[in-house]
Amino acid sequence: MPPNIPGTLTAESLRRKQGDQLWKTSDQKAQKEGPHHTVYWTTGERYQGSWKDNKKHGKGTVIYKNSDKYEGDWANDMRHGLGSLWLYRDGKYVVRYNGEWRNDQPTGHGTFFADNGDTYEGEWLNGRRHGKGRAVYGGRPVDGFGGDVYEGYFENDVKCGPGTMMYANGDVYEGLWAADKKNGTGTYFYMSKGKRFDGVWADGAIKCGTYSEIHAPPPGTPGALPPCELRNADKVLAEATMEASAAATEAAARGL
Repeated sequence: MPPNIPGTLTAESLRRKQGDQLWKTSDQKAQKEGPHHTVYWTTGERYQGSWKDNKKHGKGTVIYKNSDKYEGDWANDMRHGLGSLWLYRDGKYVVRYNGEWRNDQPTGHGTFFADNGDTYEGEWLNGRRHGKGRAVYGGRPVDGFGGDVYEGYFENDVKCGPGTMMYANGDVYEGLWAADKKNGTGTYFYMSKGKRFDGVWADGAIKCGTYSEIHAPPPGTPGALPPCELRNADKVLAEATMEASAAATEAAARGL
């Protein structure tokens, strides 16, 4: 074997030079930019859409290894913008989430469809319900018929703040929530009975309040509630409200 004299082209240096050139050529080809046909990964995923600096960027569709897919906007290799996540079930696609994304997570306004038929439309933050929204439990997604419907605020994926729950039996609760339960002041309407309860809740349980007619009937009406008052009612209500508010604050802290 001839000595390796500096500046002399040997078989080894030729192979190294050719290898370097091949690597550079392959790297240039791999720097995908703009729209491309389908790109496949050894993990079983595939992507068709736009690229920037060799990252998914713009409009595109990914089909994952389990056949679920995402269609929509991308930025810097992450789902970002408007898009839909589809689940592959029994040979067909069903939508799971449709709406805004930020940094690969549902953030902004979007609609979620659960496996059991429940739906949520409203604000999201980092993949969790957060802000104002409307949730339908067990009812028709369009109008909530046949199920319970909640309209109000969420925090960290649970009901928190002012909100209204309209139950399938016609009853309605309007008031405050914390940790997914009635917490604080509110009013419960027993619609079929024509009665209402105004009071204070803590962890979903009634602490104190008043029971009355939704619409006051004429005196002597059969079934009408008789007058019923507490002695020092304002003092009792103030003390109970303070106690319930403290409990609601503690419940909200536990729910975070």
